Amino acid sequence: MLTGEAKRSERVSAFMQFVAVSCAAGIMAAGLAIPFVGFGAASAEAGVDVFNALPAELDERPLAEQSRMLAADGSEIATFYWQNRQEVGFDDISQEMKEATVAVEDYRFYEHEGVDIQGITRAAVNNVVSDSTQGGSTLTQQYVKNVLAQNAYAEGDEQAYSEAIQSTGGEGYARKAREVKLSVALENQYSKDEILHRYLNINNYSGSPNVYGVEAAAQRYWGVPASKLNIQQSATLAGIVQNPWAFNPERHPDRTLERRNTVLALMHQHGFIDDAQYQEARQTGLDLDIHETGNGCAAAGNQAYFCDYVQRIIETDESFGRDKDERQQLLRRGGLTIRTSLDPDIQNISNRAVKDRVPVDDASHAGHTAVTVEPGTGRVIAMAQNREYTAGEAEGSAQTQINYNVGRKLNGANGFQVGSTWKPFVLAQWLKEGHGLDETVDSTRRSYPADSWSYDGCPSMGGEWNPHNAEDTDAGGAMSALQATRTSANTGYAAMGNQLNMCGIMKNAQSLGIDYGSGTPLDAARDDGYIPALGPASILGTVQVAPIDMAAAYAAFAADGKYCRPTPIDSVTNADGDELDVPSADCEQALDKEAAQGVAYAMSQTFKGGTTKGLEIGAPAAAKTGTTNFEVGSTSFGGYTRSLSTYVWTGDPERNRDWRKDGAGAVQGEIFGATISGPTWKTIMSKAVRHTDGNTGFPEPGS
Repeated sequence: MLTGEAKRSERVSAFMQFVAVSCAAGIMAAGLAIPFVGFGAASAEAGVDVFNALPAELDERPLAEQSRMLAADGSEIATFYWQNRQEVGFDDISQEMKEATVAVEDYRFYEHEGVDIQGITRAAVNNVVSDSTQGGSTLTQQYVKNVLAQNAYAEGDEQAYSEAIQSTGGEGYARKAREVKLSVALENQYSKDEILHRYLNINNYSGSPNVYGVEAAAQRYWGVPASKLNIQQSATLAGIVQNPWAFNPERHPDRTLERRNTVLALMHQHGFIDDAQYQEARQTGLDLDIHETGNGCAAAGNQAYFCDYVQRIIETDESFGRDKDERQQLLRRGGLTIRTSLDPDIQNISNRAVKDRVPVDDASHAGHTAVTVEPGTGRVIAMAQNREYTAGEAEGSAQTQINYNVGRKLNGANGFQVGSTWKPFVLAQWLKEGHGLDETVDSTRRSYPADSWSYDGCPSMGGEWNPHNAEDTDAGGAMSALQATRTSANTGYAAMGNQLNMCGIMKNAQSLGIDYGSGTPLDAARDDGYIPALGPASILGTVQVAPIDMAAAYAAFAADGKYCRPTPIDSVTNADGDELDVPSADCEQALDKEAAQGVAYAMSQTFKGGTTKGLEIGAPAAAKTGTTNFEVGSTSFGGYTRSLSTYVWTGDPERNRDWRKDGAGAVQGEIFGATISGPTWKTIMSKAVRHTDGNTGFPEPGS
């Protein structure tokens, strides 16, 4: 406890501070051409010079606002923010909230012109004669302080941020002087209501978690819009602003309730509420109803991998900024509304099908994915995988941030061997070079010499090759191209490929958007000079491709050769409602219409005694199985209707695995394209087609 002498000494010190404040106020008053008694002419003139040298225009930058990612039906997928804020109009804020703020922060707000000399004097005298502390800043000055601090914080300028919030010493007085001049300028620029509006949108209402602006605060604490805030809720929020950390209602409810009641008393004192309203409001508790606002894709549930896919496009595509940092700033501060192509119904179907077939915690640790693209548009309709999405370090094999459906550039893997789902590219070349579906080849197993392969327009990668059929096919002797497709006969396709220009097969795949999952072009050579997409074994799908690229390529067969780059973004608008450019699907006729129709018809026949028998979906469709060597253990199934193209993959995302020797749970033994991936495809497509129209099928060309 302080002695009487100590108290007197403290009061003297406080009085000296009051004199300093008075001097600062004198400088301000001189700059405003307001007489201030006791200030000498020379000092006043010097004060004017100092004041006039201060900046007169406030750098008001757009406030950081949360961005929202929406599904095609308008439902929310995720939010992204640096500061959790949703700017709202003045009319979208309750009158009670406006009055509570004015009552506690600056009850003379509508009377002064930005600087309240009476308020400064009252606060200084109170701070001398009382143990309590009052501030003399007007609401306008507080808004200026917030803007300066926000600008410095956004730039990571710690010194500027410190200067913006400095309240003591010479630097504090300099800040006050700057605030005064900027406040007077703002009062000449905006109406009082506009200043209050801006103030309510910029404030910090939590300390942590990060809640800025009255709308986000109302949603956080009670799940209501700012327009619906009642007296006690408004008083709570208005009270938080003085010290968002100390008065955070989630961490310090008792302290916050006491502060709220102080605000209610001021609202009553200044005539904003009557006796009955005051007494009724004081009897209530905080009555919090906390609503979490997730930040990023980790809160997107079963849509998380699609969300991550969209986020990576925004971060890597030049449509959204010059570099990654600028694009991330736009996403987390730009108040974007990102409308995507995701169909929640089909997404739910895909998610359940994938995780039911190979559960997240399955003993096999196998990866299992499905992705659906819309033919003719490239819109990505659904994306699922049997993992729990995590934005941080994965805890066990059930979690990962890696999206197996996409390539490495978009936070995916390096792609996976596609097996016989590559064969449609071979068949397309077969038809383009004038061969027919009924034309026969000798499918007898044999060795093909290195010099028997044709390369016209690209480097020769021919080598001796002795392919054999997978154990799920029975092939040999003469067979038509259609029969080879139906049964997925490796030896039949080897014979077909041996008659074709291997460069043409690769170029067909390239024209349909196929690259290696690593992101390098198909015609890129490895360090040893070899180009895998040109080797004879590529006919059987040894090339590693991302599932989404296969789904988009198959969609082109469904669309009579029209290829559209897969794109999950329909539109993006900024906080002002202006529409931004988004990556285009760049649709083009990439494959001869006749060849595409021939491929589609042949693939539709695989259900008739072929490798996809028993996987019909109740609507006209075309499909192809994909099985690699058992030692690789990667299997897939791609198929489409006129409205949907879905590609399903099953395998070990970390390494090659022979499931016969190293299998467990849902994935063990001899695994083919139709074993696991095929049934998942059927489950998805048989339900998904009910949500689409126009599935007319794929008739035989010329019929």
